[in-house]
Amino acid sequence: MTSQLNTQSEIFQRPAIQKAPRDSGFSATRLALQLYGKVSPQKAGRLVNRMAFRPSRLPVPIRYEYLLDNADSYTQLQHGARTIPVYSWGQGPVVLGVHGWAGAGIQFGAWVTPLVEAGYRVVLFDAPAHGRAQGESTDLLEMAEVTARVAASVGRVHGILAHSIGSIAVAKAIADGLQANYLVMLAPPVSLTAVMNNLGRQLGLSQEVLAVHLQLMEERFGKSIWEQLDLKNLSRSFTQRGLIVIDDEDNSISPAESERISNNWKNANVLRTRGLGHHRLLWSPMVVETVLRDLGRPVDTV
Repeated sequence: MTSQLNTQSEIFQRPAIQKAPRDSGFSATRLALQLYGKVSPQKAGRLVNRMAFRPSRLPVPIRYEYLLDNADSYTQLQHGARTIPVYSWGQGPVVLGVHGWAGAGIQFGAWVTPLVEAGYRVVLFDAPAHGRAQGESTDLLEMAEVTARVAASVGRVHGILAHSIGSIAVAKAIADGLQANYLVMLAPPVSLTAVMNNLGRQLGLSQEVLAVHLQLMEERFGKSIWEQLDLKNLSRSFTQRGLIVIDDEDNSISPAESERISNNWKNANVLRTRGLGHHRLLWSPMVVETVLRDLGRPVDTV
């Protein structure tokens, strides 16, 4: 079932974020890669491959940053040689937030107080090379592994909130055994293949340069990587109730592709918004309220 949420009439203050000169830097990188690709597609593809595993740390929403220093509990989960910061607020059934690429757990800051007041325990974390976590590089398989480890460290998980590429990490973790009663996927990409193709478009890469990057991906993770991280196919085995939240003006993830996930996920509904884009979905009071109502439904209700 698809429902439309009229967020165009919603008036709320977007959380202030620390400014970063991303636009000029991205444009310069894009131009440099295009020129380099004309000289040597092989070397340019290798450079893209190295960049693809090194997320930029997006500025955190200042409006919610205070929550990190006022968490009810803070732990450091050891993951190899690195530590993963894990924050928790409230008591009750656990709702776990999983951020997207270059994001951070506190991007779910708008959800903390409403969920705690409704009787839930909110758990947020920063994946490797994200937010306050250690490391300079990571990948989706590691994000899925860390998601599962954080979930195991806090006990039974009732619900999971996942944003963007974090949705693929959650799907992989579920395929590997993570259990939850309810899933919310906000602006989910349909697959890693779609993410890579979108990366190529954003950077203006030639097919030759992109092909080198994809070949290196397969050499590192195996040719099955695309199937392992295909959310549309992974969702076939989802038994959880869920909600897919899509904004019609999302310029980062194709809304049409996101909706395709619901074709295979039998217990999922689709919530469409307009005017929120890719990130404001995370801060919309109307989206939070809608999810909160759905989260509270009995587990066996479809």
